[in-house]
Amino acid sequence: MTQQQIQELIDRSKQGDTKAFEILMLTYQPLVFRLAFRLLCDDNRAKDIVQDVFVKIWLQIGKYKSHYRFSTWIYKITCNLCYDKLRSMKHFPEATHPPDTITELEIISQEDVEASVINNELKELILYFTGKLSPKQKLIFTLKEIEELDVEEIVDITGFSENKIKSNLYLARKNIKDKINAITS
Repeated sequence: MTQQQIQELIDRSKQGDTKAFEILMLTYQPLVFRLAFRLLCDDNRAKDIVQDVFVKIWLQIGKYKSHYRFSTWIYKITCNLCYDKLRSMKHFPEATHPPDTITELEIISQEDVEASVINNELKELILYFTGKLSPKQKLIFTLKEIEELDVEEIVDITGFSENKIKSNLYLARKNIKDKINAITS
C-alpha cells in the first residue's frame, strides 16, 4: 500500500469511516503484534496490547500528524504501552532455561548447513538474553536490532535522546555479548 493510499484511509478514518479504519487495522495489526510479542514474550499480553493500540489509535486518529510516517506513530503507541507493561511487571518473562551451549554437529557435509545451525542457535541465545534486559534496553535493542529501525526513528518513537538510545543500545549489546560469551567459553 502506498503512502498516499494510507493517508487517504487515515483521512477517511478521521471522519469516522470504520471501513477505512478496518483496512488500516488489518494492514498494521501484524506489525503491532510482532513488536508486542517480541517485547513482552507472551502471546496473550501481546494480543491485549494489539487491542489497546487500535482502540487508542481510533480514539486519537485526529491527533495524528502526517509529517510522521503512520507506522512510526503506531510503533510509538505500541512501544509506550509495552514499555509501561514491562515496567509494571514484577519480573521479566523468562524462558525455561537458557540454551546450554552452541552445539557441535558431528557429521555435516556442507559448511552452509553448519553456519546456518550455529546462526539459528546464536539467534535463540540473543532472543533469550534480550528478555533479561531492563525494559528500556529491551525496547531500544528490539527496535534497533530486531525491527531494524534507524536511530532517528527510534528517537521519534520513544522520545529518548539519541545519546540515551546509543548508550542503552551499547549496554544491551554488551550485556547480551557477555552472557553469550559466558555460555560459549
